[in-house]
Amino acid sequence: MSGVIDVSSRHPEKLTFLQRLYVPEILRGMGVTFRHLVRNLTNYRGLPTIQYPEQKRNYSGRFRGKHILKTRQDGSLKCVACYMCQQACPAECITIVAGEHPKIAYEKYPVVFDIDMMRCVFCGFCVDACPKDAIWMTRNYEMAFFTREDAVYSIDRLRETPEEIQTHGYGYRPYYPGDGTTPPADASRLPVLPGGGERDRLRRESVPLVERDRGPGPLNAPSQAERSAPGPSF
Repeated sequence: MSGVIDVSSRHPEKLTFLQRLYVPEILRGMGVTFRHLVRNLTNYRGLPTIQYPEQKRNYSGRFRGKHILKTRQDGSLKCVACYMCQQACPAECITIVAGEHPKIAYEKYPVVFDIDMMRCVFCGFCVDACPKDAIWMTRNYEMAFFTREDAVYSIDRLRETPEEIQTHGYGYRPYYPGDGTTPPADASRLPVLPGGGERDRLRRESVPLVERDRGPGPLNAPSQAERSAPGPSF
């Protein structure tokens, strides 16, 4: 035996008159629906579904929801626009434009920080890659958009707010209370060490600075303008 069983009927049975009317099958289907309705009404608390949005599930503290940008005590963003999260993002949904921060105690800061939520896969790689503990995720999963532009979250929508944290709570983040790890120190709290003033003295005295050896390598090679410039004429 080949092991193949032919389950097809060579002589299919003809439908009866009532079966051709579909009335018995419709009544049977309505009976099943009514039976489930009565059972659910009599056992309302035992239903496996929840009454959303009045009732919401309590997700874990590591849930990967909407992103937030953490802030310092003075209200400025912790992000220094190092592009680490943008490079680590597998969906390439993060766009950063860096700018020079007016405070010397800080490094760069993001002039533009956009996340396309429709492309984001909520993997948390951006949180893991951030060296400044500047981006976390919340348990906020209620994100609906009518247009593509609404799905792009900028700094004003990503900045952490107490109202959002109170409503949804923190989600995936690199440091959790009681896990024995220490978040990186904030650069704004570190003292700014002044220089020795040697370079300023050389500028005041008009002493030419020593030209550093540029060394080998393609990055230190002369530019095309330098190569094409005419040499000294004698």
